[in-house]
Amino acid sequence: MNKKSLILIKIKYLLEKYPREYYVIGFFIIFAVYALYHLFGFTVINYDYYKTLATNQQTSKTKTPTSRGAIYSNNEKGKTLATSVDLYDLAIDPSIEGNKVKLANFLTDTVYNEICYLKSNAICKKSLSKFLGLLEFNDFNPNEKFIKEHILEEVNKKIKRTKVTSVLLSQDLTLEKGFDLDKLNIAGIYVNGANLYVNPEEIIDENFVAKTLINYVNLDEEKIKNLIKKRDLKYLLILPKLSISSSDYLKTKIDEEKEAYKRGFIKKEDLFSSFIILQSNQHRYYPENDMASTILGFVDSSGEGHYGIEGYYDNILKGKNTENYAKKDINGRLIEPLSLENQTNLAGANITLTIDRNIQKAVEEIIDEDLSTYRANSISVVIMNPKNGEVVAMATNPRFDPNTPGDAFELEKVTYSKFPNMYTDLLGARVLAVDNINGKEFIYDGKKIFLREISREEVLDPKLEKYVFVNKKGGGVYKNDIIQDLYEPGSIFKPIVFAAGIDTGEINRYDMYNDKGYVQIDNFKIKNVASQCIGYNTFQNAMNYSCNVGMINIAQKIGASIFYKYIESFGIGRKTDITLEGEVFGKLDPYERWSRAQLFTTSFGQGITTTILQMASVYSTIANGGVYYKPQIVKSIDFPNGRHIVNKPEADHRVIKESTSKIMTQVLVDSVNHGVAKGGGVKGYSVAGKTGTAQIAYKGKYEAGTASTMGFYAGYAPAEDPKFVMIVKVERPRSSIFGGETVAKTFAKISNYLFNYYGIPPKK
Repeated sequence: MNKKSLILIKIKYLLEKYPREYYVIGFFIIFAVYALYHLFGFTVINYDYYKTLATNQQTSKTKTPTSRGAIYSNNEKGKTLATSVDLYDLAIDPSIEGNKVKLANFLTDTVYNEICYLKSNAICKKSLSKFLGLLEFNDFNPNEKFIKEHILEEVNKKIKRTKVTSVLLSQDLTLEKGFDLDKLNIAGIYVNGANLYVNPEEIIDENFVAKTLINYVNLDEEKIKNLIKKRDLKYLLILPKLSISSSDYLKTKIDEEKEAYKRGFIKKEDLFSSFIILQSNQHRYYPENDMASTILGFVDSSGEGHYGIEGYYDNILKGKNTENYAKKDINGRLIEPLSLENQTNLAGANITLTIDRNIQKAVEEIIDEDLSTYRANSISVVIMNPKNGEVVAMATNPRFDPNTPGDAFELEKVTYSKFPNMYTDLLGARVLAVDNINGKEFIYDGKKIFLREISREEVLDPKLEKYVFVNKKGGGVYKNDIIQDLYEPGSIFKPIVFAAGIDTGEINRYDMYNDKGYVQIDNFKIKNVASQCIGYNTFQNAMNYSCNVGMINIAQKIGASIFYKYIESFGIGRKTDITLEGEVFGKLDPYERWSRAQLFTTSFGQGITTTILQMASVYSTIANGGVYYKPQIVKSIDFPNGRHIVNKPEADHRVIKESTSKIMTQVLVDSVNHGVAKGGGVKGYSVAGKTGTAQIAYKGKYEAGTASTMGFYAGYAPAEDPKFVMIVKVERPRSSIFGGETVAKTFAKISNYLFNYYGIPPKK
């Protein structure tokens, strides 16, 4: 008998020996013990784990974004420069039944009102080109009928679309994976940089595509299938971020039509409002568009601030988000709000700047016009109140629109028709050329191209297909060159050595010196520009005609150590600590390391670098009686809890005697009345000023010829009681290489505006 048979006999014996009820009772006892053991595990041993699991299944946690704080100008009613608003995206559902002819006409009027009505021809042309997807609109006509015809044509193209033709699957595709997908050449799959798109209408085998894409995107096969399946188009964007006036107009028209339908005045098949989708999203909104953009900076799509005020004060502007909880049903839909945590939604703080909106706007309009006149690369202006260090205006051109910061990378093709003097026309611009091996990816005319930045020597190479950013700077336009770029200040630096000479008693403005027209240092000569410098002349004459030899003479008298002390005391060689993101400063070598040549060149502003704001602080110090004030651009900060911070002017330290300040004002007024700075004067007013022309260095040498200089004008007025200090910089003017013939005129125009704005009457 085998082992298996013996086991069966024993089981049969046991079943016959005991009643069946014993076995039933035993089964239930064992089951109860098992159940109690697991119940104890759920409720005691693993309580925390299962509680968390149940909570996650039954509730949903969402973050409610706070409203980012506003930024205001320092005007009576605090003109809004940046704010967070709920703006509507205008879209349609083309699958809905209704009157598409009526819809097309309505959308045409809406788009026209949004992009062209009461807008300048330039803005209308640019906005229309963007709506139509055109790089250039050579036959543009500002006539309303012409514009609406083009809008209607584009709208009709859009509303005829009924199927989904583009789905974004990934935004972080690696370069290697992108190349691999391109090689597979699968219909309906498109790679654009790090973005992976599919066109469901072009996909032949959904299963094959889904299995293939598993290796390229962070999605499972079923999710990919749902995304790439053919389906009706339910959402078609027409215009993003409608203005408040346009969205209000739209809502009114939709309500009117719905009311008319309700009363039986319109048939269902004649409705257009059923197509309309207005989707509200919180956006950072800059109502003045590009005005003061380099002061403000911008906020990206994730809500992070960059550059300017938005970058520097990002943490206090964005506030703190609230975490909200709600019950959800078996399908994951929210059904009942819960209050699991008592959290307060903290809005961002509001910031008021020292900027006067009216002055800022006027200055930008003036420099926009002058940039074209001088055919320059850029113009920058900073205006300060010398009595407290507050920045009243800080304007640059080119600028960008922080509502659409990505437009800064818009490209145009380089042709001889646009740039007839290609080398000089493109000096200082960021020029790129096609390079499919070493280039970075860009989009031009809807197509992917690879470009690398080229040297100026390559600009004239006819073999290269070249492009340039429309603003000539690309992303560099985000930088505020008043605080983020270093320059050799040139002759506007000369009042520092002059003031040091007066303050130490080493010179008097009418002391005489012998000017031979040059100073010999080893094998090279430092020369004057003006012939009026030569001979026995006063130091006042040296300032009037910007004589390098005269400034060298003063530097020799006071010596390197004293000169260094004054330069440092005027704020050169360190940050001003203005509360804007990205401020830089030039290094000031210790005077012990100065050579004789360095002492000489520093006296007339070469071989040393500063920012424009640093030089504005220098002239403010001279203008206000000799005291250095830290530049300020934030007037006050208001927190949502009621806390109010006011930034008070900081008189940091005295630099020169008050008597020296008065003498320097007389020196600079004389320079405007009788010297090369006369172009910055305004009839009927006493203006203290100094012009300067700095050569631009390239590869260790100074450039020469057209577009090789930067013109500066620094000054303040009225001289007897200064209301404003101003520095103007013009980079690479092509109409003239001398600052007195370009930048001085801009200074005079802005000064004239300021006299009128402040109500300062001319002297009789």
